[in-house]
Amino acid sequence: MNYNLLAKEINRAIDRHPEDRRAYSDLFSVCREWEKEDFEAAHRANRELRARCRRQLRAAGPAEAEAFYEQWRRCLLFDAPHDFDSFMLYLELDRKPDKRFYAPRRHYLRPMVQGFQDVLDQKLRLLTISMPKRAGKSQTGINFVNMLSGKFPDRSTLMEGTGDDLVKSFYAGCLEYLQQPNEYLFYDVFPEARLVQTNADNKTINLNSRSRFPTIMCRSIDARQVGLSEATNALYLDDCVEGREEAKNRQRLDDKWEVISGDIMGRAIEGTPMVFTGTRYSLYDPIGRIQEYAQREGWAWRAIEIPALDLTTDESNYEYEREGKKVFTTAYFREQRELLSEEQFESEFQQQPFEAKGLLFPKASLNTYFALPPDRSPDTVVAVCDTAEKGSDSTAMVILKVYGEDVFVDDVVFDDSPPEVTKPECAKKIVEHKAVTAIFESNNAGAYFARDVDTLVKSMGGRVSMRTKRTVSNKQTRIEFASDGIIKHFYFKDPSTYDRGSQYWAFMREVTTYTRSGKVPHDDAPDVLSQAENELRFIRWPQAEVRQRPF
Repeated sequence: MNYNLLAKEINRAIDRHPEDRRAYSDLFSVCREWEKEDFEAAHRANRELRARCRRQLRAAGPAEAEAFYEQWRRCLLFDAPHDFDSFMLYLELDRKPDKRFYAPRRHYLRPMVQGFQDVLDQKLRLLTISMPKRAGKSQTGINFVNMLSGKFPDRSTLMEGTGDDLVKSFYAGCLEYLQQPNEYLFYDVFPEARLVQTNADNKTINLNSRSRFPTIMCRSIDARQVGLSEATNALYLDDCVEGREEAKNRQRLDDKWEVISGDIMGRAIEGTPMVFTGTRYSLYDPIGRIQEYAQREGWAWRAIEIPALDLTTDESNYEYEREGKKVFTTAYFREQRELLSEEQFESEFQQQPFEAKGLLFPKASLNTYFALPPDRSPDTVVAVCDTAEKGSDSTAMVILKVYGEDVFVDDVVFDDSPPEVTKPECAKKIVEHKAVTAIFESNNAGAYFARDVDTLVKSMGGRVSMRTKRTVSNKQTRIEFASDGIIKHFYFKDPSTYDRGSQYWAFMREVTTYTRSGKVPHDDAPDVLSQAENELRFIRWPQAEVRQRPF
């Protein structure tokens, strides 16, 4: 049967007689049969029918309106098992309007809902969501997990968060929709996915059948994972960072990422989609780390980050009406901006990590190159080295090839190994690149380090003018003042030309994550660049210019 032609004929009949309820019912019957042959076309026609019912519902009288409402409701239920927006709307139809979660917030939750839909349709491997607190991201995530569970009850979803209270809220939030009796219409949508087992101690829920790996498991990030959890429907992580205090401690963030990447992500069977939600406190939080990983691995992924106040209009992106009163208004968010520090407001409300405005060398600001100028030799080659002062510091040395005012960072030593390893590394680079001058910071043991490197260079058959220089200026001030010259005149290798994990990669990572605000555990890379910029700032290399003879 040509369902497409039949649907067009019925739609023309509705155009002629929009009040004819039987035509709407006939078209719905066509959509249900059409679905067996062409799923996308059937549901596209059903969405158009829903819109027609809604328009006629407004135009009809009281007696006819009820019939059109029932038809619209049947159409919505037809879409609900497959369309997250429809699922969210249908779920709450029997609740009082002022008690509904989704409908009042729908206008601003739609980007987030579309992201979840693309995860459901297997268009995304990773979805990250950052919104202000109490805006509805966690509740929407719980509803998505419930939809996945109803649609695929024999698969498993692992929900992770920081702290027992959050994990309990996941468990209670899921059960609120699944236990009977309640006001929600989950079982209208998924009548086969019945609740068969719960465990409040382990925070597990099974639908349809009992399984070793439950349909839903809620666990704390710090809890033991091995042998207990698996994710085949989705891996869902919410609020991985406890708060601003943890966000400002880079070591704690590194430790947390190690747990997530090394243990929790290993619970997801290959290809299982992942959802990370939470406040963007820091560039180095788990959301930032997973975004970097997804980009590097070539995953299909999307970041949804909606600030409280629009960046252009300074108006609220979240205003809606609750119990007859407008909330999350522009005035409310502007008041929060006045009450909180700029750093706190930007991260918690505007989804701007506290370091974002404090990055001294953001990647986009740096000059990069693929190859050195092919048509001439450098004016000089200079090595500048900052030796490690503490056991956790790195010895940082840059090999600079200077072309007029342009300085190319052609190679580096960036290693936290002991001096017996880094001294030969430095000597080898000096000889390999035929450095003319080598400048070593002489604070602490720097002078002895430079002497030993000079001896090694000579033993390798090299020659270099070795100099030591004691620095007395404040390190942060020196880096700050040198930043303009570095950004304008220094050129760094394009990331595609060096390996991830190499010393050059580690060096650039430390440079591009150095911040004015917040404590950073190491600043050896930007420090050695500042020393190099100070040395080269006032050098003017002689240049020859071809001119016409005056006589």
